[in-house]
Amino acid sequence: FDEAAMVNEPFLDLIASLVAGIGNTPGHGGGRRRRRSVTRAGSEEWSTADTSAKAGLALVRGPIKRPARALQKLVRLYGRDVAMLTDLVRCTVVAEDLEKVEALMTTLEARSVVGLAEVGRREEEGDEDDAMLRSDASDDARRSDASEDARILRITAIHNRFDGSYDDTTSAGYRDLSLSVEVGWVMRDGLVSFERVRDWE
Repeated sequence: FDEAAMVNEPFLDLIASLVAGIGNTPGHGGGRRRRRSVTRAGSEEWSTADTSAKAGLALVRGPIKRPARALQKLVRLYGRDVAMLTDLVRCTVVAEDLEKVEALMTTLEARSVVGLAEVGRREEEGDEDDAMLRSDASDDARRSDASEDARILRITAIHNRFDGSYDDTTSAGYRDLSLSVEVGWVMRDGLVSFERVRDWE
């Protein structure tokens, strides 16, 4: 939880910068504006900010998962296996339509290694691993020509509730696209610095 607290704001700032860049062109600014905080999930405070007006996307910054809630999930869902707890740091990006969802996925995948392939492997060598985790979220995005130097996220899981096979009666019609990502980071001069995936040990 201490590490999650250290990385929380820098990670959310990283996602905010990616969201703000979608649909914007040089010279037109980030299209960001601030909104008031909103409360969701009981007593937890989620604040809506970092809105990209041009892209039709809004980042909702979530709080670090509360220890009591984390312990509940460990016992009830994960058989006390702490390695299964993956969402201490979290956020939501609200999109106007599916085109915006695709644009966001394109941006995220251009900055990510997809799947559980060996750290540092080139993406074209990991097609089979990528296919295991990739849902219907833009095949073209995975073929992005972004350099390995830009890849600082690893997408480890995708839960696609937009897929036609998903039974939305289990969620009262609600649908979303849920991603689990990993980052590697170090502290430099008191600040969190994210490392390229290829440099992870």
